[in-house]
Amino acid sequence: MLCGIGETFRRLKDSGRKIILFELVYKLGATAIVYPLLILMLEGLLAASGVNYLTNEYIVKILANPFTWCVAFVALIVFVAYCVYEMSYLLVCFESQRQACSVSMMDIAWTALKNMRGIVDVHRLPLVLYYFISLVAVNIVVICNLVLSETTRNVLRMYIFNGISVLRWVIVALLAAMFIYVIPRIFVFCISLLTGVNVKQACNRSRSLVRKNLFKVLGSLLVYNLSVLIVIFVFYLFISIILVAGVKLLDMAYMGSAIYLSVLKYVRVGTKLVLVYTAVPMSFTLIYNLFIRLYHEDDIELIIFHTGLSTRIHGSKIYAGVLALSIVLNCVYMMVSFNKNPFEKIAIFHETKITAHRGSSITAPENTLAAFQEAINNMADFIEIDVTLTKDGIPVVIHDSNALRTTGVNREISDMTFYEVKQLDAGIYHSAEYAGERIPTLYEVLELAKGKIEVNIEIKPGNNSMEVAEKVVEAVRAKSMVSECVVTSFEIEPLRRVKQLEPQIQVGYILVVAYGDFYNMEDVDFFSVNAAFLTKRLVDAIHNSGKQIHAWTVNNQSSIKNLSNKGVDNIITDDPVLARETVYSRNTSETIVNMAKYVFNR
Repeated sequence: MLCGIGETFRRLKDSGRKIILFELVYKLGATAIVYPLLILMLEGLLAASGVNYLTNEYIVKILANPFTWCVAFVALIVFVAYCVYEMSYLLVCFESQRQACSVSMMDIAWTALKNMRGIVDVHRLPLVLYYFISLVAVNIVVICNLVLSETTRNVLRMYIFNGISVLRWVIVALLAAMFIYVIPRIFVFCISLLTGVNVKQACNRSRSLVRKNLFKVLGSLLVYNLSVLIVIFVFYLFISIILVAGVKLLDMAYMGSAIYLSVLKYVRVGTKLVLVYTAVPMSFTLIYNLFIRLYHEDDIELIIFHTGLSTRIHGSKIYAGVLALSIVLNCVYMMVSFNKNPFEKIAIFHETKITAHRGSSITAPENTLAAFQEAINNMADFIEIDVTLTKDGIPVVIHDSNALRTTGVNREISDMTFYEVKQLDAGIYHSAEYAGERIPTLYEVLELAKGKIEVNIEIKPGNNSMEVAEKVVEAVRAKSMVSECVVTSFEIEPLRRVKQLEPQIQVGYILVVAYGDFYNMEDVDFFSVNAAFLTKRLVDAIHNSGKQIHAWTVNNQSSIKNLSNKGVDNIITDDPVLARETVYSRNTSETIVNMAKYVFNR
C-alpha cells in the first residue's frame, strides 16, 4: 500500500516537466477564463432575479428553481469534461513514459483530445459523469476540506437539515452507496482508453480486477486519503507554531487570537486552492499505478497522434505564451479581489469589516493619532473619526463640540483658534502614558491612515455642517484618498453636499432609530444604524435595496457574532481586537478558537 503511494510520487517525478507545465497552463488558464465568467453569471443572476444581495434564504429559493438545476447540470457537464480531458492527458503522458515513447507535450495534448472524442460520444455520455464521480469517491478528504467549512455547515444546519436529523443519515447512506458502486469500477477509464473495449466490458474487467485485489485497492485509497490528511494537518501545525512563536516574540499576545484567526483564514483559502489544483493529478496517478500493478493482460495499446508541428519549440512557445497570459490575468484578478471582494453580494461569502470607533479607544485616548495607530496595529479595516472646525476654519478631529470631557478645558472648539486647540492635552484624561497627546487635524489623520487603513469621517450636526462637508472633501482630495474614505452624518444635507462635490466618495446616513422604508433613499450608499434595531429582515431589506449596512457601537462578543451572522457589512466597535477575533471565529471550528484563546491567554 505504501509502495503504491511511493510509486505515485515517482511517476509524477519521472513525468515531471510535462505534467507540471501542463497542469500550470491547464489550471491557471481555466481560472483566467472561468473567473470573469463566474462574475458575469453572478451579476446576470442578480439582475434577472431583481435583487442586489443574495441572502442565504434567497440562495435556497434559487436552488429550488428548476432553471437553476438546468444551468447547474450544464456547468457540471462542462466541468466533468474538463476533468476527463485532464485525466486523458495524464494517462497518455504516463503510458508514453512507461513505454519509453519519445513524444512532445503538444503530441500528448493532441492525443488526449483525440481520445476524448471517443469518450464523450452520445452513448458514453453517462460514463463521463461516472469518471468524475470516481474522482470524487477517491478524494474523500479533499472534498470534505473544500466543502465542509463552518459557514457551509451552519447553512446546511439552518436551511437544509433544519432539525430533520434523519436527513443527515439519508445523505450519508447515499454517499456510502455511491462509494460502494464506484470503487469496483475505478479502473474503467484506464481499461476503456488503453484496451479499446466498450463500456460494459470495461466495467466487467474493472469489477473483476477490484474483486481479486479488494484489500490492495481499498488499502491504497485509505493510505492516499490519510496521507493527504496528514500533510494538511502538518502544514496547519507548522503555520500555527510559527504564528504562536512570532506573536510571543513580538509580545503581541493580547491580540494573538485575532492574528492567528486572520492568518488562518488566508491559509485555509490557499490550502483549498492547492487541493483543487493537485487533487486530480494525484488521485488519477494513484489509480493508474494501481491499474498497471494489478492488470496483467497484454492488450494495452496506445496510439500517439502527432500534431504536425515541425519542432518541439513551437509547442513550448505556445505553452509559455498561454502560461504567461494566464499568470498576468490571475494576478490582476487577485489584486482586484484583494481591494474588493467580488462575491460580497452573496451572504455565504460575506465578510464583515471592522471599524475602530474613534480609533482603538479602549487602549488609547479617543480621536488621537495614538488611538488611530493602535487601530492600525490591531488590524481594523476602518477608523471612525469625528470632524469639527476651529474658529479659524481648520478641520480638527474631536467628538464633542466642547473640549471639557477629553481635555479638561471647558471651551467650545468653534470658539478656539487652531493654535489654541493644539495647546490642549487630549491624552492625560486617559492615562499619564499618553500625556501630551494632541487633538489632530483631519489632514494629520489622513496622512497617518493613507495606504494603511480606511477612514469613516463623521460630520457632526450643527450650523456649519455644510462648511465642514466642503472642508472634508477638500482634505480627502488633497490626500488623494477618495477611494479610502467614507463620510457619514446624522444629517442628510451635508452628505448630499459631499456627493455634489465628489460623487466617488461613499456616504452613509446615521440612524439612531430604524423604522419605515428609509433604505430606499437614493442619496446615500450605506446606512449606519444603532445595533439595537438591526433585525435579519431589516439587514436583508437594506441589502436588497443595493446598500450596505454598518452597525454601531458594539463591544461584546455575542452581539458582534450575532450581527455578523445577520450579514452586517461593518461593525463599529471600541475593541477591534475582540471584534476581529469574533468575526473570524465564525468560519473556524470552536475547538481551534478555544485552543487559540488558551494559547494566547484570552
